[in-house]
Amino acid sequence: MNKYAKPLIVGFIVLVVVSFLIGLLGGAAGVDLGLLPMLTGLFAGVFTAYIMANLAGNRAGVQAGDEDRAQAASLIPPPGKALAVVYREGFVAMAAGMNLALDGREFAQIKGGRFTAVAVEPGEHWLTAGFGGLAGPQNNAATAHLVLRAGDAVVYRATVSLGAVKNTVVLEPAPGSRDDLSAKLRRMSMTAPDVASL
Repeated sequence: MNKYAKPLIVGFIVLVVVSFLIGLLGGAAGVDLGLLPMLTGLFAGVFTAYIMANLAGNRAGVQAGDEDRAQAASLIPPPGKALAVVYREGFVAMAAGMNLALDGREFAQIKGGRFTAVAVEPGEHWLTAGFGGLAGPQNNAATAHLVLRAGDAVVYRATVSLGAVKNTVVLEPAPGSRDDLSAKLRRMSMTAPDVASL
């Protein structure tokens, strides 16, 4: 089934139900509402379908266990590796899952208020962040160039900046000291990365 079929079906149902209920209320009150029931239903149906289509790219993520979350929040990578951490902040599109990829291979999807961390080989890497579903074409993806040595830990903050035509995903080094960032991550939920994809 097409991922947009469900939003369209639900939007149509909302259109019919809202139009019927407003028409019923108008009829019970003895008022001729004209096109108001249909226009209100159309607005409600289109709005519902639009929101659901924006969330159509969401996937069910696996929540990391307490031990993995604490290890990632410590910002200490495994021996011989580097650690790349990304967390989401901001209200804009917080319910839409942001897809994260390293060197072109997706490894996690995070929503607002969550983070993920992945141990990587030292060297040069490209980190990208963008949306799936209908939210994808409405937002410009972001890319960050990483050059990591063994023992390095980098933390990036992912936000969404509103634009006139298109929003833009912003991926920037997180502000704050290592201790501050570690404390911040300890307060957040962690989505486990799909290390098999890397």
